[in-house]
Amino acid sequence: MLIFVFLIQKSYAQIENTELTDNASEQAVNNVPSNVPSSTPTKIVVQPTFDQLSARSWFERLSNTLKNINFEIAYVVSRPNRDIMPYVWRHAILENGDSAEQLSLLNGPGYEQIRLNNKVSIFEPSFNPYSIRAENIEGPIPSAFIHDPNILYAAYDVLLMGRNRILGRMSQQIRIVSKDNTRFGYHLWLDEQTGLILKLNMYDENKLIKQIQVTQLSLSADVKAYFANIQAEQLPPTVFAKSPQEIALPWDVGFIPVGMKKVRQKEHLLRQTGQPVQYVMLSDGVVDVSVYVLSATEALQDDLSMSADGTSVVSMSDGNVQVTVVGEIPTKTANKIANSIVVVNSND
Repeated sequence: MLIFVFLIQKSYAQIENTELTDNASEQAVNNVPSNVPSSTPTKIVVQPTFDQLSARSWFERLSNTLKNINFEIAYVVSRPNRDIMPYVWRHAILENGDSAEQLSLLNGPGYEQIRLNNKVSIFEPSFNPYSIRAENIEGPIPSAFIHDPNILYAAYDVLLMGRNRILGRMSQQIRIVSKDNTRFGYHLWLDEQTGLILKLNMYDENKLIKQIQVTQLSLSADVKAYFANIQAEQLPPTVFAKSPQEIALPWDVGFIPVGMKKVRQKEHLLRQTGQPVQYVMLSDGVVDVSVYVLSATEALQDDLSMSADGTSVVSMSDGNVQVTVVGEIPTKTANKIANSIVVVNSND
């Protein structure tokens, strides 16, 4: 099972390891009191071209708002049969014009990210803190939804579904649907007053598999005080990751879902065993899918097809190679990708 642990490690690093039972999850995220504290912004700027009947305009408004206002948002992430994971997310434009952001997990020993302009510092238990170059913090909410919605539209249709009341506030509901029905669907609720996200559901067909619910929303210049004593030179040193060498592989992925692209392909050694494995990453900007191929004689496990908390792991061998697909996609899609591997250079 070593290869199984290795292959799912990257996917599970972005998935909270605590969840609720189905009923408890629904109660926890749907029964938020309507009087949860929420301060009113002094000024919310809406782009001149904003069309309140367009789902794309609502996405653009969300992205623009997040870049330009001071806010503090508390939210919880819940999944069936796991504990709730509570987060606090802050953003501020400082007096000198710097952009500052912070995301902190409030349960357990602690996990925190702090961004100052394009430097993101990561603090997590059992690891030395470090920094990377990035424009935004990565958290439970897909980055494409809140920072770069334009990359959604090749893979997903976005549909305005009407008004609803979330957290005691009127909101607009948006449905996000995979164009070829190969990925999970999402429902997103945006606050009518501010344009900010209030709730996000992820579905496998009609089954709820993840929910993010805002429990407190505050827009205030007071958020700047949190970042007042943070200086760039005091943050951990930046790690400059060496770009992986892209290589031509003797195989290819025959089936790639609509809107997905190959964003990386390389060969590296398994950390646990030192065995060589060839690797391709597919991405649509919302979901990353990893495809691994290694010699069947080096395989460390039998064929496998499973899903845990929305992340599918499919591994199969034809006697020559073992193919493993890992990603937050339906198992049927992972199987289809795994079965589509074809040899492209049979002379090697």
